[in-house]
Amino acid sequence: MSISLTLILPRERARLAAALANYYSEIAPALAIDPSERAGRMLHRKDVTAFWIRQDDVRIGFAIVLNLPDDRRELSEFYIDQASRRQGYGHAAASLIFAEFPGFWRMGISGQSPSAVAFWGTCLSALRGVEQLRDGAPFTEHQIKSYSFHIAGDHND
Repeated sequence: MSISLTLILPRERARLAAALANYYSEIAPALAIDPSERAGRMLHRKDVTAFWIRQDDVRIGFAIVLNLPDDRRELSEFYIDQASRRQGYGHAAASLIFAEFPGFWRMGISGQSPSAVAFWGTCLSALRGVEQLRDGAPFTEHQIKSYSFHIAGDHND
């Protein structure tokens, strides 16, 4: 299994919009979110780092990292295509993302995705370098809970 991350470039807006459409239909089916508009905003914000998650040369998902003040980060969006789930790819991708940005993190978990609650509970407990893992209140009314934690590493400690 070869999982890697590559930056999503602004010229890939349409491709990201298509991936976001699948993601939003799963985690927020009742919300009227324009995936193209959202992709454009994400790819042009200076405080966002967007990654394709690849298995070999195939895009199997994406991750959107929001760079917060005081060298903190939020995993804003994380998606693995349904056909690629339950094969260890999400865990491997999360490991790569967190290793890239040691320091303090937070993330909210969608109330519409029971599989995300199970995945992140297991993943964060098993990932190397995760410290101070805490459950918290959701950030929005569409979330069921949040996590905050620290990733040990050479920078941002």
